[in-house]
Amino acid sequence: MNKHLSLLLTARSKQVKVEADWAAWLKQALSLSVLVALVKLIFPHAIPYSFWELWNTTGSVGDWLTASWPILLWAVGITFLMAALTRNSRYDNYYAERHLAAGIWLSLRAGIMEEIVFRWLIFMWCIAMAKLSDFILGGFLFEHGLVWLLYSVILSPIADFFTFGLLHGQLSGTDTWFIAAALLMANSQFRNGHKYQGLLGFVNSWFIGMYMFYLLFTFGLMAAIVVHLVYDLCIFAIEYFDRAHERSRY
Repeated sequence: MNKHLSLLLTARSKQVKVEADWAAWLKQALSLSVLVALVKLIFPHAIPYSFWELWNTTGSVGDWLTASWPILLWAVGITFLMAALTRNSRYDNYYAERHLAAGIWLSLRAGIMEEIVFRWLIFMWCIAMAKLSDFILGGFLFEHGLVWLLYSVILSPIADFFTFGLLHGQLSGTDTWFIAAALLMANSQFRNGHKYQGLLGFVNSWFIGMYMFYLLFTFGLMAAIVVHLVYDLCIFAIEYFDRAHERSRY
């Protein structure tokens, strides 16, 4: 009886945490929406995109997934490898379906809210902040300041190299350096949000985030949302089958 009660309380605690997580993301999205809207209202030319422009969609879901085969293959491959090299606890295997259900819910949250927040709102906000910071740090005296120097001369070329030129158009523009700066600022925040996954997750999230920006600029924000969702679902699906397979051998 105590064991069942403990499991019930654990499930309820996880449900409350998930609900609180959604609420926190919605609150952040709303706050950023207001800030970006105010910047667009007061300084119309500070952000070179209209408020909803990044939602403009091209291509089909098939096009988005086909273009994303490298990261989807990576998700499947690395998760399968980790599953083959490790063994789960009996508890994890017994509750494989619960883990899958939680994973589907988490994938929805990550695909929708993380892309809206990082690839749209934080990116737009960082454009304005990059320009303002550059003006404060020397831009008011010279044509450009220290922020321009940091991103245009140092960080953007490095990022362009490690992403194999996938975002060269956004990372190399002299007159649009603030787009590159905002892209890297937003992606750094996305990467930092995955520090709990360890060094591999920390590095992996930076590359995945950059690929999501590639999808954003190529197909629109909806493509990034869908691919992010599918990417996470691939991981949880393989974890489920691994747990179910181990359970069947008891």
